[in-house]
Amino acid sequence: MRRHAGITLVVMVMLATIGVLFVEGARAWGFAADRQRRAQESVVRESYLYRQLANRDAVLESQRRIYMERFRGLEAQLREREQDVVVLREHLVTARSQRAIGDQGPMDRR
Repeated sequence: MRRHAGITLVVMVMLATIGVLFVEGARAWGFAADRQRRAQESVVRESYLYRQLANRDAVLESQRRIYMERFRGLEAQLREREQDVVVLREHLVTARSQRAIGDQGPMDRR
């Protein structure tokens, strides 16, 4: 009877060991599958973010080009206005000097 109990005990220990190994293997497989799923999700998320960043960069570059064109146009308009002011000042000086000459003329006659 003792021999039968010993064999039963050995069989039980072996079954328990196999059960523990099976549970540990299943846990490891689940952990590996979870890591794989997380890695895949990370790749998808990073790809999405890189696409968003590239799209944003393209939009910003387009906006930069538009604003630079507007800025250059405004600079050209400013230079034209500055030239207009110079011409108008020259006309004003000429008109004042002609008026001053005209005002002095009649005084000399008296």
